[in-house]
Amino acid sequence: MAGSTSRDVVGRGLAVLGRAIREQPRIFTVAVAGSVLFGSMVIASAYVVGAVVGDVVVPSIERGSVATGTLALAAVALFGISVLRVVGIFGRRLGAGYMQYRLQAAYRRRVTRRYLELPLAWHHRNSTGTLLSNANSDVEAAWYPIAPLPFAVGTLVMLVGAVASLFVTDWALALVGLAVFPALFVLNVTYSRRMAPRQARAQRLRAEVSGIAHESFDGALVVKTMGREAQETSRFAGRAGELRDSLISVGRLRGVFDPMLETLPSLGTLAVLVVGTFRLRQGAIGVADLVSVAFLFTVLAFPVRAIGWVLAEQ
Repeated sequence: MAGSTSRDVVGRGLAVLGRAIREQPRIFTVAVAGSVLFGSMVIASAYVVGAVVGDVVVPSIERGSVATGTLALAAVALFGISVLRVVGIFGRRLGAGYMQYRLQAAYRRRVTRRYLELPLAWHHRNSTGTLLSNANSDVEAAWYPIAPLPFAVGTLVMLVGAVASLFVTDWALALVGLAVFPALFVLNVTYSRRMAPRQARAQRLRAEVSGIAHESFDGALVVKTMGREAQETSRFAGRAGELRDSLISVGRLRGVFDPMLETLPSLGTLAVLVVGTFRLRQGAIGVADLVSVAFLFTVLAFPVRAIGWVLAEQ
């Protein structure tokens, strides 16, 4: 039952993301284009760094002198890639931020208009604090995953390109990539399926705590007149305690999965260096190839986390 609930939560979250894309297709396209540009430049930078080490640094050390022209060309290439990465980051963040805040504003207006359309009897059955929480924190939580969404889409494109690049470079190193990248994705999905119900419960408890607080403050005169301060304090403390325990549960789960998500790419880089050293001794690859692949594993560690952020926040 718990697994079914988590799948339902993730499914609803993905449906919300799909609605966001349908409502803001142009802005989403700009953000994804920036993310894809950034990802492409990450892969390109790995191979440029490898070429600089293999074709510039190592020969210069062997000769005892530096070829100024080659060094200048390498510097121009790295600078050009850095500029394109900045452009990609700017487009991705500007598009994602604009999309997120625009959707939040639009849905706050929709929720408020819907509240005003509902009959008075419905408002009597629902506390003002809960309504305020729904219109504010729930709307924010619903569209919060929009911020890392373009990054996650670009990361998927980047992973496909990275695996293809690994096969072009060396099949043995590609097998390491095929072992690490799917393992990261499976770990992210497992993390999200366990996190989603906890996040949903914490969000519901926030609304209940807000509702109880608003009822107590709004009816403070009645509470004091009837001498129910202790009962109201106890009621609020009970819900606040549940919210605390729910947030601690979220923190514990993050404490378990975050180290694994951080460690796995590092283990992949170590595996690349070990396998790559043997392949280098066999003459199957060069120094530039080994440096490129190791650098690629290093820089992909953080972008892969974006997929987990999107899935975990549903």
